[in-house]
Amino acid sequence: MPQAIAAAIVAAIGATGIAATVITVAVNLAVTLGLNFIAKAIFGSGVAKPSDGKQIIRESVASRRRHYGVVHVGGALSFYESRNGTLAMVITTGTGRISRIVEHRINGKAVAVGAGGVLSDAKFRGAIRVLTRLGTNDQTAISELSAIFPEWTADHRQRGCSLAALICAPVKDKYFAEVYEGNRQPEYTQVIEAALCYDPRKDSTAGGTGSHRLNDPDTWEWTDNAALIIADYWAHPDGYGVGSDGVNWANIAAEADISDQTVTTVDAQTIKRWRIWGSYSLATDERKTVLQEMLKACDGYCWQDADNKLNLQVGRWIEPTVHLTDDHIIALNGSMGAKALDRVNEVKVVYTDARFDYNEQESAPVIDVAAQEELGRPESQRFDIYFAPHHNQASRLGKRLLAKLSDRWNLVVVTNLFGLNLIGERFCRLTCAELGIAAVPFEISSLRINFEAGTLEIGLTEVRASDWNFDAELEEGTPPDVPGTSTVTPTVPVPENLTLTAVPISIGTVTGVGIRASWDDPDRDGLSFDAEYRPTGGDWANMSVNQDENTALSPIVDSDTLHEVRVKSVTISGRESAWTPVATITPSAPSDLAAPSQLDATAGGTGEAIIEWRNPLQTSFDRVKLFRNSTNNLGTASQVGPDQFGALGEVMSYTATGLAAGSHYIWARAYDAAANPSPAAGPVTVTVS
Repeated sequence: MPQAIAAAIVAAIGATGIAATVITVAVNLAVTLGLNFIAKAIFGSGVAKPSDGKQIIRESVASRRRHYGVVHVGGALSFYESRNGTLAMVITTGTGRISRIVEHRINGKAVAVGAGGVLSDAKFRGAIRVLTRLGTNDQTAISELSAIFPEWTADHRQRGCSLAALICAPVKDKYFAEVYEGNRQPEYTQVIEAALCYDPRKDSTAGGTGSHRLNDPDTWEWTDNAALIIADYWAHPDGYGVGSDGVNWANIAAEADISDQTVTTVDAQTIKRWRIWGSYSLATDERKTVLQEMLKACDGYCWQDADNKLNLQVGRWIEPTVHLTDDHIIALNGSMGAKALDRVNEVKVVYTDARFDYNEQESAPVIDVAAQEELGRPESQRFDIYFAPHHNQASRLGKRLLAKLSDRWNLVVVTNLFGLNLIGERFCRLTCAELGIAAVPFEISSLRINFEAGTLEIGLTEVRASDWNFDAELEEGTPPDVPGTSTVTPTVPVPENLTLTAVPISIGTVTGVGIRASWDDPDRDGLSFDAEYRPTGGDWANMSVNQDENTALSPIVDSDTLHEVRVKSVTISGRESAWTPVATITPSAPSDLAAPSQLDATAGGTGEAIIEWRNPLQTSFDRVKLFRNSTNNLGTASQVGPDQFGALGEVMSYTATGLAAGSHYIWARAYDAAANPSPAAGPVTVTVS
């Protein structure tokens, strides 16, 4: 329909000066939001405060809540019963599958959960159990609860909802106050890594590298990347509900790369540029408002293209490609600076801070020093951006806000159809001789098409490229101190014992070699890891990390080339360790050689084994190596005798001597002239006397 409307405009008025591709762009901009803070954000956030989400809700019909990033959550009380002195409750913590539970908390304090869900701390005397489900579609009911309360049956699975069951057993009177602090029932909450999101950069069928698949959520991973979260919210049936076909995933992949860029904070942390942590209510939070709050947190701007697919730009300066001039302007209404009631010289942003128990916290003020000195007093304004999870991110957003409220041009321009070129653009330049404006950059805050008149009404706010420059040392200010804590920056442990191995990787019919890295767990809760690789002297690139197994895998790399790998730890608040010392490896691509055939081993004289095999027939064959071990483990086997050379297809024999009495496992492997191995033949066993 939008394309048909555009075509009608062209037919009636003509398309002179309009790019042909622009004519097909969807003119029904369902979501062109951006950072329109003055009109909306100045009156607070459109979603609940982070601290509100930690409550246990006791309502007969409670709204489901969905979570992104890292959040501290309570939930809705969906079962509450006592019998024979045992109290049980089920708390539905959210809708949709979550990645993992980072911390269990009782009465606001972190607790350790051991085998069978029993709280490990001796003070609980084994009386309290916590049993959880992550919200998968195939999860089962909690049988431990059903064993005591049969009304909670095997059908009470709550599939697609994360939950926790607390079973509180009776204790002797003398222990009651110790186990049940304050003589009250325990209040349970969790810190979680929340929703898993699709990442097109990790999908080898969509131009990326990895096992993510758009139509298989089981392949997705946790992330707090702002671009990926906004795309997930747009597509998800419990979000905006448009569906994955309504997303331009190539655009999202590019914006995810921008979101993953690192920035340095005032206290020398390295964090990702744009992240989102937070929750929303499916019943009470308007969908458009939630999207607006997400865009606020990443200085974002989104629109739908001609195919009605979501496109996004996260915050950064992009040099404009469209220039409005007097030739295109029919009418113009403008003012210098914000309205008197909106004008400020100091901005404070309320954001989410993991150091304050994942509660909202006020940033250090971002100040227009010159304006404040001229006025002689501060004029301060607070902005709530709860989805921003770090002081540095809040401060960068505060700088943008302050610039929008300073002495800048704010215009409403009526243009001819040339203005259609601005659809899908965030910035333009404008020249207006009457106002003395010459090629000044503006941000597009609104765009409305008048079909009958063949004109566009465009809202513009003056910007400068320097609005996106940020020197944390000079501009971030001092983050709030956590009461009772040291101001010394805590040390994040560096992963140890980094080990590299070469592994074959197959893509279709092509088999190459990749690098697998593994390291020791630093034994600290809440850590994740980043791993990078590069050919020596090249650029670092990300590896795909398995956070549960402390391993990482590169894509296919150049064979027989020296590569470097490094790994670092990352806390849930974004604090990073130093990189590990660089480890090196020269991986070799696997050969297409077949394994030797007809492998056999028989006992000879004392300490001897006679090994026989047939060489492969491929012309690339060069030699065979024999391997022996006392256990069925090729990885720790040692070579038997020298390399064995022979003709293609020749039946070979070698007598191994000096073997210990007992059973031996024997393998054979062919190699080409470049020392690339075939698969191993074997093992066969032989008992030596």
